[in-house]
Amino acid sequence: MIFLASSVKLKPLDLIRNTYKKALKEEESVKELKELTKNQPDALYKAYFAMALAFEARESSWVTTKMRLAKDAYAQLNDAVKSNPNNYEIRYLRFSFSCEVPSLLGLNEHIASDKNYLLKKAKKGEPLADIMKKYFSKSSCLTEAEKQVLNTRL
Repeated sequence: MIFLASSVKLKPLDLIRNTYKKALKEEESVKELKELTKNQPDALYKAYFAMALAFEARESSWVTTKMRLAKDAYAQLNDAVKSNPNNYEIRYLRFSFSCEVPSLLGLNEHIASDKNYLLKKAKKGEPLADIMKKYFSKSSCLTEAEKQVLNTRL
């Protein structure tokens, strides 16, 4: 049992979060995010791996590749939420992904439930609060009143 626990090495979350922030803008950081998070058992790491797939979809010029990667990312995000439904960060990642995907792909069925969760559970001290606030302020999935609530609570 001790051998199994020590053989799974998780990468420091701060490094993953910082790499995620860079990957929002830089294609090179997407590869790094994917490497840091692949084959990790924790739900939060899986959610960040899913976001790496989503970023790869964003960068791909092939429509079929975009769709495959987006569907894979969505499935991974849903698995992460199922594993840890009360993790604010995971719910935020799925919400932000779902809001950015065209609705015709059918990958945004959880927007309402994620939004309700995020509104109810928002609190000071969230690790990605700076990124969350920026995203929420521009999100078309939120009303102005909801944006204000989230900005105040985060």
